[in-house]
Amino acid sequence: MTAEFSSRLRVVKLLRGALIILMTALVPCVLLAAFFARQYLVWVMGFFVGRLLLVRVAFQVWPCPHCGKPFFRAGTWAGPNMFTKRCLHCGLGEVEDQTPS
Repeated sequence: MTAEFSSRLRVVKLLRGALIILMTALVPCVLLAAFFARQYLVWVMGFFVGRLLLVRVAFQVWPCPHCGKPFFRAGTWAGPNMFTKRCLHCGLGEVEDQTPS
């Protein structure tokens, strides 16, 4: 496999990791801001909403390194399947040794 192919697969894993980290950190950070620094609650919520929107857009448009179609989105009107481990078009797995079927 080429280096570009491997780096694109790494970005797929990075996107999922960023989503999981943002989702798990959202509740504790909002609760801490609500109890200890209420004046910063809007800023904390804005930070998380902005980052989640960026990750969501990346999920919508990030291409599969094998087929070039969006990795996480099957159709034009369907939302992304953020937790899939395979390309929704060609079946390429996240792990480099998994070849598409």
